[in-house]
Amino acid sequence: MGKKFDVIVIGSGLGGSVCAALLAKKGVKTLLLDKNNKPGGKSMGITVKGFQGEMWPTFGIPIEGGPFVEAFQQLGIEDKLDIKLGSTAMMYRRKGESNWITMVDLPGVKVEDPSANFFESWGLNEAEKIDCIKVLAEIAFLTPEQLDELDDVTVQQWIERKGDVPPPIQKFLRTHSNLMATGVYETVAMSEIARIMQVFSGRTNGYPRGGYGRIIDDILDVFKANGGEFLTSAKVESITVEEGRVTGVKTEDQAFEAPIVVSNAGLQPTILKLVGEEHFDKSYTGYVRDMPPSLGFTCVRYLFNKPVMKHGVYVSTTEDSYLDVERLEKMREGIIPDEIALDGVVASHFDPAMAPEGKQMLLLGTWCTPDPAGKEMKALHDKIDEYFAEMFPEAVPHIESREGFMGPAEVSALSRDQVIPGVGGEAAGSAVTVGYCGKNKPKAKTPLPGLFIVGHDAGGAGHLATHQAVNSGLNVAPMVHFYWLERRSIG
Repeated sequence: MGKKFDVIVIGSGLGGSVCAALLAKKGVKTLLLDKNNKPGGKSMGITVKGFQGEMWPTFGIPIEGGPFVEAFQQLGIEDKLDIKLGSTAMMYRRKGESNWITMVDLPGVKVEDPSANFFESWGLNEAEKIDCIKVLAEIAFLTPEQLDELDDVTVQQWIERKGDVPPPIQKFLRTHSNLMATGVYETVAMSEIARIMQVFSGRTNGYPRGGYGRIIDDILDVFKANGGEFLTSAKVESITVEEGRVTGVKTEDQAFEAPIVVSNAGLQPTILKLVGEEHFDKSYTGYVRDMPPSLGFTCVRYLFNKPVMKHGVYVSTTEDSYLDVERLEKMREGIIPDEIALDGVVASHFDPAMAPEGKQMLLLGTWCTPDPAGKEMKALHDKIDEYFAEMFPEAVPHIESREGFMGPAEVSALSRDQVIPGVGGEAAGSAVTVGYCGKNKPKAKTPLPGLFIVGHDAGGAGHLATHQAVNSGLNVAPMVHFYWLERRSIG
């Protein structure tokens, strides 16, 4: 066996990195392993032809608080969380119309009624606006106890039970089941949508200077400064188990000992592949195997020879651009909807150093199946191109290159090994549906002594994907630390 550690963390995504850094800061001898040649997992920073950014559109760190702020505070580097503000364009197209209505949120500008722009773009009259405000206010003021009750209620069920939800709000909730929870409204828990809406309501969101890769680097600087050891290109092949408890991990050419392993490799890959079903009760492996995945996400990189995009974030939707179960089922056969929602980020709009002088890069994408071998990718990329040309005809002549078709296959290669057919390329992870949200979230502490799960799949709740991963790291680190102290106390 190789070196001995107190804890081994598998995967340097946001959840794993935050958890590892907090443990190291508390004096726990921690090893962090990642299968890639650089840290970050799905939040890895990249460089393409002089442009910097992420592999997918990533945005939305509130400057007022939240998991990122809390993590940097606990790590003692709050002054390094340099969040840059920029404008956001919300684009909407009404049914039967060809024109896109653009609503712009300016950086740092508080508006008296943030819903007013939506209502205008939806074309509501005064009576319809009042009806919509009532429903949105009800969601905004749900108590923690009421939210807990909604852990067992889907968005669709909530709409049906209320009976008086205006059609524009119904469509809004269907669309934002995709955008916020990375799921479909027939299965996503209403509590998940409501919590996210409450968390982000009224907050000023921005993009980190240097990108999310810089955030990972800052976290790992704390990890290494406190004695943590980090190895890249170290793909874990198995988690070793002896006499019913964790004893360490094996990579292709090394073995490491530790009585505690924290996996940021996804709940299903960890249990079904890295450990093996034989070490768990059948009811637990059945529960893990049955866990529905989030949606996937695929995007295109547009590199421009001049700054043609006016805003930092673009979100475009229509009255009929949401994915539901039926549309997702057809998508698995390669049949894509007539209309899609898009999410895009221009990193250099926030931090000019992210692009060569006088140029821009837009990451623009949409939701899809989580299947690494999905049949819909080529058609979706063509659809993204079609929408881009419709929304930004003035930008088309300035496309220097179009590349980087990232999607579920890349997600699986970077982070979540595929262990179940048709899934593995989840944009967020698992645990976005009723039965797996809020109080029903999978436990970070598994039935196998010494094994913990960190990241989107367990340990966090009520946040957008990256935020939920960081929230999990914040929650799982003290849990693991306590377990480590317990082990030391009994010898």
